[in-house]
Amino acid sequence: MPKGDPVKGRAAFDKFSCYSCHEVRGEKFPAPDKGQAVGPELSQMGPLHPLEYFTESTINPDAVGAKKYRGPDGKSKMPTFNEDMTVQELIDLSAYMASLRPKGVPKLVSGIGKVIALVPESQQIVVDHEEIKGFMDAMTMGYKVSSNSLLKGLKPGDKIRFAIDTEKHAVTKIEKLKG
Repeated sequence: MPKGDPVKGRAAFDKFSCYSCHEVRGEKFPAPDKGQAVGPELSQMGPLHPLEYFTESTINPDAVGAKKYRGPDGKSKMPTFNEDMTVQELIDLSAYMASLRPKGVPKLVSGIGKVIALVPESQQIVVDHEEIKGFMDAMTMGYKVSSNSLLKGLKPGDKIRFAIDTEKHAVTKIEKLKG
């Protein structure tokens, strides 16, 4: 993915009124519309996701996201911007969101979830996980793993505890749980 400009991405966030549904703590955007804050707060997202996650979630809002941000039909409430947003705006917006860092993020955060898919060819695991307190809502999403050896012995349906290195944007430890 080409490198974007986070400053221009912030301008795109403003231009497309992303703040209407997404709060970014520490930024001076208007508050999300009452009853319209249907997307996650974004200030903690940067260290937890690779750049491509932000691009995919903008192009295809149904691809990832917490269940609580979906409508009764199971689809994301986020509108598509594919007709109005230029490719450069998308690249810059993704760079802005990836640059967001909350103060005092620990190097490691951990969560518990169920394995949905293993994708060793791209060194990824897809997990339907519980809320990671103070960092991320419960959701189904793919994560890079630091080594494919972490995927050995796992299969879809397994319950796991996992650790994410917030600086490396990768799962660095996986423990298979009983039940």
